[in-house]
Amino acid sequence: MLAETHAWVIATRPQATARRTTIADVAREAGVNKGTVSRALRGIPGVGPSTRERIIETADRLDFAASHLATALASGHSRTVGIVLPTLRSWYFSEFASGASEILSPAGFRVELINLDGDSDFSDVDSPQFRKLFRELGAGRGRDALLFAGTISVERDEETAESGRVPVGPQWVSAPGSPLTSVPGISVDNRGGGRLIAKHLLSLGHRDIGIFDGRTPGKHDDHVWDQRTDGLRDTVRDAGFDIDSRNVLQPGDCHAADGQSAMNELLARGRKLPTAIFCHTDEMAFGATAVLRAAGLRCPDDLSLAAFDDHPMSRWWGLTTVSQHAHEQGVRAAYAMIGAVGASDYDGPVPSQDELQVELVVRGTTGPARNDAA
Repeated sequence: MLAETHAWVIATRPQATARRTTIADVAREAGVNKGTVSRALRGIPGVGPSTRERIIETADRLDFAASHLATALASGHSRTVGIVLPTLRSWYFSEFASGASEILSPAGFRVELINLDGDSDFSDVDSPQFRKLFRELGAGRGRDALLFAGTISVERDEETAESGRVPVGPQWVSAPGSPLTSVPGISVDNRGGGRLIAKHLLSLGHRDIGIFDGRTPGKHDDHVWDQRTDGLRDTVRDAGFDIDSRNVLQPGDCHAADGQSAMNELLARGRKLPTAIFCHTDEMAFGATAVLRAAGLRCPDDLSLAAFDDHPMSRWWGLTTVSQHAHEQGVRAAYAMIGAVGASDYDGPVPSQDELQVELVVRGTTGPARNDAA
């Protein structure tokens, strides 16, 4: 017997004879004016607790749904935020958007996901192309603000402790007379993550460590990948060792197929393998692990693997990784966005002001260096 899968699309259409309940109906039934109803339902101060409760009960009983457009016209704000994603094919962007939506929606914002369908971050914010993109998506399009789920480079002194922190999720607010107002994004310490991996592998006796680099040739911004590598390499050098450049592979991107390609290339060389590999992303580690299994090699007995991201599937692969808290990045970006658009009626929780720290998550793909290690 064959099982069939169906996708159902359910369209609803109100009956033509049904009259929609208006704010005037609620006001008349509750014995107040329309302005009081509007303030009560939007959570704006100035309405007594008992009156607010009566209005809400009346609105529920009359099945009243406030018009989003009417609210926008009355307040001068659409309370719409566009979350701009380079691509929907990335777990990271999905996690980021999910975190942001979990805060924005309950706070009364309408969230739109805008897919650019291009696997690229927003690195050159001073370019005419970026400003054109902002104008097309923001000003005059019924959105109060845009939240870009991507990374933006900032020029910093590479010798400072801050040089490894790359802002993620910059927020741009469209306001009269200020077509491009930036709100600081959430920073991720990529260099610090590389250091965490290095210290972990060194503590396990690894001295011969390789790197699978996730950069894409021709892509404008390599800061993320440089910093992850530098954090690992500098820590290894401080311990009196070095990274063999022959064990640093750049397969062309940061996905599972690229990790697969890099590990195939490493095995095909016929040279002695490093005892550990640091993959720039978890997805690369997934592909690399599949190749090791197909070759009859065991991880971590024959080779340890560590990565960076904490992809939702990493726990099921038993992957040692650095968590950059993608979901929490979206949460914090949303809080910053709420403040940026001046949502004075927001009375939700106040987010922690502590810096979001990367975190080493040790699982089963890393273990002591094998006995034949140099």
